Amino acid sequence: MSRNPQIEALHEARYCLQTCAEKERPAARKKLYDLLAPAAAKVSPPVRPDDVLDALHDDYKEFCRMKRKEEWPKLR
Repeated sequence: MSRNPQIEALHEARYCLQTCAEKERPAARKKLYDLLAPAAAKVSPPVRPDDVLDALHDDYKEFCRMKRKEEWPKLR
């Protein structure tokens, strides 16, 4: 699925946060929120970063399905 590169980066960062090891979570969370801050500030009036995540939730679920499908071994 073709996506906006900024949305793709947000999804990748969120997926990394949810799947990384516990000790890597603070860095992954920082990366996600560093990407979210400018996106949240672009709209008028500015919104909270968590509101951006909420707005992208359905798209993110589809992203996760695609990621899992890519990770499945090819059966032939």
